[in-house]
Amino acid sequence: MTDSGANNNPELLSVAQTAKLLDVTRQRVHDLIKNDQIVARKLGRYYYIEVTELERYKNQPTGKPYQPRTTSSQEDSIDNCQ
Repeated sequence: MTDSGANNNPELLSVAQTAKLLDVTRQRVHDLIKNDQIVARKLGRYYYIEVTELERYKNQPTGKPYQPRTTSSQEDSIDNCQ
């Protein structure tokens, strides 16, 4: 016998549990929810985060995308070609 409802009831984490796993404050988790960086469900007065959503957030690249710098000599050579 299999539990067909397992996929319909994903594991949910409280804000406090999420904060502990991310090593941040509960307020930071609320800020992430408010800024749509983490999707959460509100059940009653409390927010809950799916484990899969937490994994998605943790696997996001951080910081700005890499953009190689151009040096002034490279810019000069580009200007001379035009």
